[in-house]
Amino acid sequence: MGGSHEFAGARANGGSKKVRTADCGHCVIMKSLAHAGVPSSTIHAVCDRMWLNQARRRQILYTEGNGATHLYAIRKGKVKLSKVDSGGRVHVTALLESGDLFGFEAVFDRTYSTSAEALTDCELCLSSADQMTQLMREVPQVATDLAGYLHRQLATLRERQFVIAAPGAPAKLAGYLLHRLALQHDGGEDTVARDLTLSDLGGILGVSPETVCRALGELKSRRLVESVPLGIRVKNIDGLRLVAGL
Repeated sequence: MGGSHEFAGARANGGSKKVRTADCGHCVIMKSLAHAGVPSSTIHAVCDRMWLNQARRRQILYTEGNGATHLYAIRKGKVKLSKVDSGGRVHVTALLESGDLFGFEAVFDRTYSTSAEALTDCELCLSSADQMTQLMREVPQVATDLAGYLHRQLATLRERQFVIAAPGAPAKLAGYLLHRLALQHDGGEDTVARDLTLSDLGGILGVSPETVCRALGELKSRRLVESVPLGIRVKNIDGLRLVAGL
């Protein structure tokens, strides 16, 4: 509860302000919800109950197993979700960008099933579990609409699991890079942003950081990718698809 409570508590210190629906007409969160098919009435009802807050790079937003106190939406920046398995190994379950919602346990449960960490400096809108519970009592359709959005988000995560399921670290990394190119909302069309450490990538692919490094070196030696200041640039997308088995 500590990280989540401290983050949300910044409101008391002037670190956040109420986001009014009228101020959000061009917000990426509202656009993302609309693109996902969420009705405008639900979008406005949820966003009208959200507060804007800042998070620093590498700040822990909440921890797996702790009480689910807030629903979050990313206005700017990137966030990673992770879980710890029975052996103590950390697995990255999702990499979220501007427009994405997370922390749905505050709506449908009371305990966070993952941990959330800001990968970059972020602007986050959040609504308390109590506010969401009250909203769903007043407008039951909101729960149905948010459940539909969550279902589509989980489908995207399952797609990612498919593209990194190929045997061999180079194939897994190639599949992941292709998936990121297809999903990312910003940056160069051929470049995957450098927002993950080797440990993060290893957690996503299910291999060690050293194996990720070797796999990246192999893709570079085949002249399929190269390192650039902003991240990893794909030089031969067809060749990368071949390695990934796609």
